[in-house]
Amino acid sequence: MITEPAIEEAAVRNDIPVELYYYGELGLDHFSLENFKKRDPFSNPEQFEKLFARLDVKGWIEPQRDESYEVTEMARAGAKYIIMSGDAQLPAEESMADIDLERLKILVKQIVIANDGAPEPPEKWAIHKRFRVATKTSPVLVKIREYLMDLFAYRDDSHLAAARPHFNDAGIVWLVLGAAWEGGEVTAEKIAQTMTFRGYEVNDYEVALQAAKEIGWLEDADAPGVYRITQKGKELREQVETKTDEYFYAPWSTLPQEELDELYDLLVRLRERLRELRKNR
Repeated sequence: MITEPAIEEAAVRNDIPVELYYYGELGLDHFSLENFKKRDPFSNPEQFEKLFARLDVKGWIEPQRDESYEVTEMARAGAKYIIMSGDAQLPAEESMADIDLERLKILVKQIVIANDGAPEPPEKWAIHKRFRVATKTSPVLVKIREYLMDLFAYRDDSHLAAARPHFNDAGIVWLVLGAAWEGGEVTAEKIAQTMTFRGYEVNDYEVALQAAKEIGWLEDADAPGVYRITQKGKELREQVETKTDEYFYAPWSTLPQEELDELYDLLVRLRERLRELRKNR
């Protein structure tokens, strides 16, 4: 994201944990393993527990009797500060005078509102929990960024509604299926190298790959320890992607086709202008 370098810099400069920004997408009221796994069932829960311990020691969160943690007002203020530091780096509206940003904001907001009113599934967990900083007086680009993050959250809600029935609590097995679906032949070492942020070790992926093989999603390739996706695994992954799109795009019907075309055009123009401005910095 274009604002993240400034957010990370502000976090370091002010001794604020940057994780408050990243995990703000999971809400900044209470932290718990249950809540974190709601939106991110694919990462190692042990790294969440280590994060909780670090934040607790510094007073950013406070332990509760139910093994959850209450996020302090200091933490919310810190997260807001570093996010706003990132927003301050967004280009001035004058540099985009030829793009109707107000119109773009209105169109995206309509979809966000439609998401909130759509029937379940998907469960609207991410869009209701995520931490927001934009206000009525925020610049229009900040409001657009916030609405786009709402769309990303609803995309996660949609994907998890479609995928979770197939993996339940074994998110790492779904993870290795996705790696094979996207990248061809895989090994535990390769997945561990490309997904260090997930917090799993090579042996964890070895177990997950074997589990995916046993249920018919993966099969042995030509060399020991190398796996490829089966037809069954491919069909399942594509079925889930189709269901994800069905959930995610259903509320977009609130806009007629001409407004959808207009939205697409405005988003593409904004993306290209941001790329151009970032390149020229």
